[in-house]
Amino acid sequence: MLRALVCALWLGLTAGPALAQTSHDTLRAAAEAGDTRAAFDYGYDLTFPQSGEPDYLTGRYWLTEAADAGHAPANYILGQIYLDGIGTDPEPDRARAFFELAWQAGDAPAGYALAEVLLYDYEGETAAAIAILETLLADTDMGALAHLALADALFFAESERADPQRAIALAREALDRDPGLVEAHYILGIAALEGIGGETDPQAALQHWRTGMAGGDTLAMLALADALSDGVAGDPDPVEARALYGAAAVMGDPDAAEAADAMDVSLTAGQLAAARARTEAILAEIG
Repeated sequence: MLRALVCALWLGLTAGPALAQTSHDTLRAAAEAGDTRAAFDYGYDLTFPQSGEPDYLTGRYWLTEAADAGHAPANYILGQIYLDGIGTDPEPDRARAFFELAWQAGDAPAGYALAEVLLYDYEGETAAAIAILETLLADTDMGALAHLALADALFFAESERADPQRAIALAREALDRDPGLVEAHYILGIAALEGIGGETDPQAALQHWRTGMAGGDTLAMLALADALSDGVAGDPDPVEARALYGAAAVMGDPDAAEAADAMDVSLTAGQLAAARARTEAILAEIG
């Protein structure tokens, strides 16, 4: 998922400048006087302070005040708060409602967040999510992410909605717009290995997954590890495969941890030591 990236992008576009130039007390006074933007900035500053401890409860109060006044960014931030459980219990339904309000007011990051919620947290909402992403393709700030999310949705969708050919084109366009969206390489690697949209090319698949791995994408790591373990493009490389499973496991992927444990019984002590050393090197390279 790209939720954290979307949130970081949105914050870079909006919240920082106002907070940097306005004192805490000034924001509070303006918020108490009924200034909607000040209520948002003050609530945000309390919830995500640049220093000191957050005041989640008071922060949510002022963000809600701004949201009730129709401030779309406040609705978006409240959606993120309730989606991720920032200073409160996660409430996906409430998060969805806030995202919908912000999206109805034209907030593009909220539309993207809503599409992600519909795709991954609710059943039967794929069509609605795809419709939102289609709308966002031309957006200046969110277009690249929308291309990637739509590629993922169409590539892995149920059979009646799956469109792998278009998904591949969208993934390539996402990378053209933003090479940092390395998650696209996971899809392109599968397409190359299976010959979707062209000839079967295992070497190209490995290269896509290596690029994704270098960018920290654990799905690409797992795909590359599987391919190297099975020897899909040459002789099997169990040491490198185990190293990749180990790196993905350290990064929090439970499937990788299981795969690493399963491989351990078949490796010699020397191979296992080499794999563990290589895992450390991979993690250092990723940073």
